[in-house]
Parts: sequence; structure tokens; C-alpha cells
Amino acid sequence: MKNILKLVISTASAATLTGCIDPANYATTPVSVTTETGTVVCQLYRTNNVLWDEAISIPPGMSISTGDAICKNKGHSIIESQKSRSFWNVVKTNP
Repeated sequence: MKNILKLVISTASAATLTGCIDPANYATTPVSVTTETGTVVCQLYRTNNVLWDEAISIPPGMSISTGDAICKNKGHSIIESQKSRSFWNVVKTNP
């Protein structure tokens, strides 16, 4: 009985918290990515995760899933570039 109660409370808590998270609160300035078929405009949401990144404008003939994949790749490249700009890589020191 205790396990069932814990499961119900955990599920209700998770459902409540999930409904409170709005990706719009994490939106960044849209980014344009030039591809062979045209420009894809991406809405990137977080600087450390690409879960919600999506295409908000795609060229004619491109599928939405392809546009979304391009945007997620752009998000990954931004995350990787931020990793390489650690404090010690940015600060120039004299020997």
C-alpha cells in the first residue's frame, strides 16, 4: 500500500511540474542557418541543451523534421563552442 501511495504522489508531482515548464521562458534570439536548399531560421531555447530547439522557418521543399535536425545540430555546435571557451582558454596570461 505504501508503494502504491508513493507511486501516485510521485506521478502527480511529476505531472504538475512538467505542466509548469514553458519553453518560451527559455527562448533565445532566433538564429539563421544557411543550407544548400536555403535559410533555416532556428529557435534555440537553452544554452546547455537542445531538447526543445526547432525550426521556425524552412525553405520550400524541406521537411520540418530536416529543419528541426539542422537546428538541433546548430544548438550542439553552440554548446561545443562554449565548452572550448573555458576561463583558462579565454583569459590571456603573460608568462
